[in-house]
Amino acid sequence: MQTSFIARYSSLTFVPDPIGDLLYTGIAQAAFKQNVAYALQSDAAYKLNEAHTLRAGLYLQTDRSTSTTTSEVLRTGNDGLPFSDLPFAISDDSAQVEWIESTYVQDEWRILRTLVLNYGLRFDTFKAYTNASQTSPRLNAVWQPLPSTTVHAGYSRYLSPPPSELVGGETIAKFITTTSPPASPLAASPLAERANYYDVGVQQKLSREFTLGLDGYYKQSRNLIDEGQFGAPIILTPFNYRYGKQYGVELTANYIYEQVSAYLNLAAQSAKGKDIDSAQFNFAPGDIAYIANNYIHLDHEQQKTASGGVSYRWGRTRFSADFLLGSGLRADLDLPPGVTTAYGGTGIPNGAHLPYYTQVNLGVTHEFGLGAAGNLTARFDVINAFDEVYQIRNGTGVGVGASQYGPRRGFFLGLSKSL
Repeated sequence: MQTSFIARYSSLTFVPDPIGDLLYTGIAQAAFKQNVAYALQSDAAYKLNEAHTLRAGLYLQTDRSTSTTTSEVLRTGNDGLPFSDLPFAISDDSAQVEWIESTYVQDEWRILRTLVLNYGLRFDTFKAYTNASQTSPRLNAVWQPLPSTTVHAGYSRYLSPPPSELVGGETIAKFITTTSPPASPLAASPLAERANYYDVGVQQKLSREFTLGLDGYYKQSRNLIDEGQFGAPIILTPFNYRYGKQYGVELTANYIYEQVSAYLNLAAQSAKGKDIDSAQFNFAPGDIAYIANNYIHLDHEQQKTASGGVSYRWGRTRFSADFLLGSGLRADLDLPPGVTTAYGGTGIPNGAHLPYYTQVNLGVTHEFGLGAAGNLTARFDVINAFDEVYQIRNGTGVGVGASQYGPRRGFFLGLSKSL
């Protein structure tokens, strides 16, 4: 049995350029968010007999989140144009206490020497800006039909509350006749996500040195939680898609022989959501209407990803190289001039993706023996060795508020000492 007490404090502050932000975006907003949380977690396991091991646990958490914003804006008339160049301040503060209570019980049933079944139930409830509770079944099996083959399959149901420390109680009516009006009139609070998750996979040892793995998954969500950068501060804000579906397949390969080790990962995925049902004021009416009737790609979906690496150990020195290849995150698809969607939008939200990119990293480590004092390890790394310039974000897409680039070539030296 193990019991832990957790205490956490976090804060986030954004300070604007008062004149520049007001001139170019219509609002200069100072924001402060704070969260103080306390939690207790206790887990226990009891071996009933050779076939059954029982497990149970309890988790309790309470936290208080506060959000304080002060916005400098200009008053506007019915035509949307400012009629005064004298800014005024709008204060919009909120505070909320959240409670999370969770408990679970499960049984590990070793049916055969080569077959293990885990099954159980979990109950979760939370109370904050919105409330929800759910009883969630869990079932998974691991089967080893051959000494070199392992098959697994499972199902789980989840209840995931939105991150309360990022939720703000915006009063959008205060901004209607200003230079920063809400894009849409609705401001429903973020909801808990309910999801069914299915997974099946196999791992095969082709030889002592070479192992292959293949895994497929499917996740079906209700009130899918996502986060975006909205408004003046580039701070993540949670919102929900009423419906969500994510599925994909992953292939892994590992090779180890004497001083050489290598790995390769390939992944393909689809992640989509439909019908935004919270924090709607952050979205343009045309986008709200389009997403209400169409599944769109999630902004963080990268449909194809590959990664791999190789290392060689020569005495106390290890040389390594690895790479990351991606098909690019999502971006808005702009329609030709004069063309609009059936809902009045000028583009398809998250309808395009950024170009493919590849990043290669190199490294070398050496271990120095210091006798009774232990070992000292020196490491030298070159990140993005070929200095490829690529964008992670281009500033468009649902909830994408700024452009972002991958790292340029960098050189890093590190020292670590064993105790």
